[in-house]
Amino acid sequence: MVTRVLTVCTGNICRSPAAALLLEHYLGELVTTASAGTHALVGHGIPTSMRECLAGAGIDGSHHVAQMLTPAIAREHDIVIAMTAPQRIDIVRQTPGVLRRTFLLDELALAARAQMELAGETPRARLADVPHAIQRFRPQLAVRDVRDIPDPYGGSSALYEEVFEAIASSIEDLRSWIRA
Repeated sequence: MVTRVLTVCTGNICRSPAAALLLEHYLGELVTTASAGTHALVGHGIPTSMRECLAGAGIDGSHHVAQMLTPAIAREHDIVIAMTAPQRIDIVRQTPGVLRRTFLLDELALAARAQMELAGETPRARLADVPHAIQRFRPQLAVRDVRDIPDPYGGSSALYEEVFEAIASSIEDLRSWIRA
């Protein structure tokens, strides 16, 4: 079984598509991904600065088209990853049934870095256990500095690179945790 992962940001043109494409790049056959925005710039593509960051990692971001987050989209995914705490609140307010499988990207990265125990003998089984592991890790997360991924839209190329690196680093940590 492939784990379905949804990444969410505001406009669905920078952070969430980059995260979805990086997840596919790093986790390959283990995931199918989609991305959406809480206030999406529907129909828009990824800005040049973020496409250049993706290209530097060997990823083509030219085919992305922004879409609005809907309850139906959220419900069809096993894991929902928000870039900021307010986005997580918006997701859960809109679709309460996804509460226990909606996380901040930094929460996943912190759990991965802490090497929280994952059930399962295979990467596929361990990935499927991530929502349960994060729930078990929540008390420890409460005392950690869980950070939002800032929105680079309209910012400098350096800001896009910084945000891209933060997303890529978090997803690399997640990959290592799952494939351990």
